[in-house]
Amino acid sequence: MVFSYRPKPSVYSVSITGHRCELCCRHCQGKYLTGMEAAENPERLLEAFLKAKAKGAKSILISGGFDKRGRLPVMDFLSTIRKGKNRTGLVVEVHSGLIKEVDKLMDSGVDALLLDVIGDQETIEEYLGGGWSAGEYLDVLREGKRFVPLVAAHILVGVNEGKIKGEFEAVDMVAEAKADALSILTPMDAKSPEVGEIVEVMDYARERFKGHLTLGCMRAKGKNRQEIERFAVDLGFDGIANPLKRTLTYAQSAGVKVVEVEGCCVFTPDRIPKSTRDCLDAHLEGR
Repeated sequence: MVFSYRPKPSVYSVSITGHRCELCCRHCQGKYLTGMEAAENPERLLEAFLKAKAKGAKSILISGGFDKRGRLPVMDFLSTIRKGKNRTGLVVEVHSGLIKEVDKLMDSGVDALLLDVIGDQETIEEYLGGGWSAGEYLDVLREGKRFVPLVAAHILVGVNEGKIKGEFEAVDMVAEAKADALSILTPMDAKSPEVGEIVEVMDYARERFKGHLTLGCMRAKGKNRQEIERFAVDLGFDGIANPLKRTLTYAQSAGVKVVEVEGCCVFTPDRIPKSTRDCLDAHLEGR
């Protein structure tokens, strides 16, 4: 079985730094923040919660640009997150970066902690311009498992200008921390590794990581996208975000059942929001 995830319009994305990012890494340069609603103060974040609910979203993703320590400045928004969750009932995902106060996320009602994991120190310092240690990812993943209902890691394969540097080590950290979910990503507009190199990381991830493994939203375009999605099916990935129709046809022709799910691909079948889970149960029961 493979889950076909459709995040929109179920997931409402918000940036609490607007279009600003201190790192401004070359593969992004802050442009992905422009597709999120800007909510740079608590009042606007609460408005975003209410707007997301009015638009029929099931969850809200709180993200933004990171500082030089690799952190999202979320601490000043925690009481608003709690207020927004209480007023809307939305599932709350926080793309936190390397924050140290993970326990406070639990107090604010955060349902899922999302963390980009990079396993190469040179990539952190010279490519990202960051001032943190690769080992900090493992610390935050472990703390997340203590305090947050669901911990999901992202690994961007080829983040350092298309070179494979630290991706296997990143998988090892995610596996060691026993994260709940892992999403494999590839650059969309920047230089991407060869498909064979990406597949090697995907294969290693499936071998080492025993949790919910998916292809995430950020992926290469064109022919490479189709190839990568097919390999995900062949390798037994649990889900694919926004898969091509040709991929679903391929999966079905290979005898793999496809289940459509509205929502974020990090949510495992037993932990997705109730409204989404009811829809999933209906599919599984053949109704």
